[in-house]
Amino acid sequence: MGGIMVNLKQCIILIIAMALFTGPGCQDESGKSLLPFLSLSEDSGVGGASSDGGGSEGGISRYYIEPEGDDSCAGCPGQLSADEEEIIRQELNKAGAGGAKIDLNVRVTVPSLENPHADADTDLWATVVRPDGSEKLPTILVATPYRRELMMLLYVPLVGSRYNLMAIDIRGTGSSAGEWTSFDLVEQYDIKYTVDSFIPKSVWSDGTVGMIGPSYMAIIQMLTAGLVDVDPDTGEPVHLKALFPLVPMADAYRDIVMHGGNCDLLFIPLWLGIVDILAILPPMLNLGSDGAPTGEDFEQAKAIWQDHVNQIPDTIGWVMNADNLNDGQFFDKKSSMIYWPDKPAAGWGFPEGDKIISSKLPVFCVGGWFDIFTRGTTNIYQYGLGRHSVTDKAMIIGPWYHLGGSLGMGLDSIMSCKVPARWFDWKIKNKQDPFMEEFPVLLYVMGEDKWRAEKSWPLPEGRVDLKTLYLTKQSPTKIDGDWYTDEPSWRLIKYYSDNNYGLSETPVFSGDNPVLKHNPLDLHGLVSRATTRWTMGMPAIGSDISKFFLNENIDAAMPWEDERLDEKACLTFTTEPLAGDVEITGPIALTFWARTKFADPLTRAAIDGIFDLVKGTLKIDDNLLLDGMNRKDVQWVAELNDVFPDGRARNITSGWLSAWHR
Repeated sequence: MGGIMVNLKQCIILIIAMALFTGPGCQDESGKSLLPFLSLSEDSGVGGASSDGGGSEGGISRYYIEPEGDDSCAGCPGQLSADEEEIIRQELNKAGAGGAKIDLNVRVTVPSLENPHADADTDLWATVVRPDGSEKLPTILVATPYRRELMMLLYVPLVGSRYNLMAIDIRGTGSSAGEWTSFDLVEQYDIKYTVDSFIPKSVWSDGTVGMIGPSYMAIIQMLTAGLVDVDPDTGEPVHLKALFPLVPMADAYRDIVMHGGNCDLLFIPLWLGIVDILAILPPMLNLGSDGAPTGEDFEQAKAIWQDHVNQIPDTIGWVMNADNLNDGQFFDKKSSMIYWPDKPAAGWGFPEGDKIISSKLPVFCVGGWFDIFTRGTTNIYQYGLGRHSVTDKAMIIGPWYHLGGSLGMGLDSIMSCKVPARWFDWKIKNKQDPFMEEFPVLLYVMGEDKWRAEKSWPLPEGRVDLKTLYLTKQSPTKIDGDWYTDEPSWRLIKYYSDNNYGLSETPVFSGDNPVLKHNPLDLHGLVSRATTRWTMGMPAIGSDISKFFLNENIDAAMPWEDERLDEKACLTFTTEPLAGDVEITGPIALTFWARTKFADPLTRAAIDGIFDLVKGTLKIDDNLLLDGMNRKDVQWVAELNDVFPDGRARNITSGWLSAWHR
């Protein structure tokens, strides 16, 4: 097991290192960012000292005395080893912060009295990196279930900007004790305690905290923000001063599990599998404090490892429990929307749901047009931060899938932490940033392939023309040479063009109603952007690296960049060639009427037999995935595609709605 653990960790580190240190793709020949928003201001402090002067304020020293030993629980069984410390040290050297101090193993004991959802005190483990010198500084926190020794490498450059960097293993993951509950309230209170109590009481802290991280690490930021202590006089969080969440979701049910009532069959199993695989790797405790493990080391590691293994049936149960087919408190308690200012009329039904994220907490969101959480990210900005001043919220939406957006792929100013440093400098250290203040929103305009700075989101009504197009029963003009619309005249049975209808600016009622014959056993979307999107962009890693780092765009050659292979089994509605460029920015909706007829009894019986076989093999009575697929319902998927002159159809966005979710 130890060998497997090391190999897996090395592979993950290799991926992170590749993303961090491949050449930037959004710079001019001098290496400067092409956008003021994405360039580093001269006073951002990277590699320099704090701009604060004086040795004390109000009689409180700005400096600390180095503690005896460190916070790594000297004399206790070690966790991370010298190998991990050396990797961190190498990254610090690259960031110009080679003199920083590394507290490799910091025990954070969360008292049960501070966590109303915990049964006992719980030991979490963290790593803290402190800039050289003895000045008390702001701390940037990364809370992760993906092993702190890996995720903190993404943000080591912040140490060069004179911030402490702390990465902590969430309960039930990495080296931390307890049971992993995936965003639940017990986990939120753990991180609240870390932000409001542990960090401010540490000798190296000036009492202020920021948070950063993508995906899970972004979601836990928004959840923690709803619980942290707030000054009753000013309305500002006492210690938490700024967030930088990349690709966060807001609604666990609609953003992750059930998209319009359609169960997510790709991302959920993939994500749970990744977390469980990382969880069952033995914690670093078994390496011992000096690489020579003792019997006590092994016993402590074994206990934590066994806790992690024992929780796997629970995580599997999340997708096996048919009760989770419907929305409810199970999902609400994992959703940051419960802390939004606008509440349901009857409330959320539990005390935490009465809390509201402070409108004085600055939040900088990053999202991707092809991300799995595009809906969540934009909703956080528009609704979750609806009472925020425009200068206390910002957002970038780029041409990314989930993995690309997690890294800000291709934008060196995000990948090297220059933009996060500017945000934290502005909001924590009070260094003004005129460009960020004037243009809080940055959008990537696809088609033009350009970045555009904006002052608001959604775009102001004066700049948007609302447009309605109508589905018709007529065939559109054929595209010469397009195998999808221009099938040979000698072919008696049209495989594709019989499914292709027009899209018109005026209603057209003549013609026969379109009919789609669908076999539930045929899986659609395997060769489409949908599969690439819901696998977090993994299939597109190669083409993304080529595009963002090698300046060679090979997207058109990728199979998921042409939806025609997927469209051949669907109904399509296509406009005539556009007279000019059309930009579509913001939400869109499709309204249609349909009548459905379900399969004949023989086919229905065959489908039921397959599901019964799976249930019998797994010895389960119900299953969220299978029961959701097997119910007498229709799962509708609508896609907006851009048709090229040669007929290639490139997906722009998609929507999902089951009949039972209307």
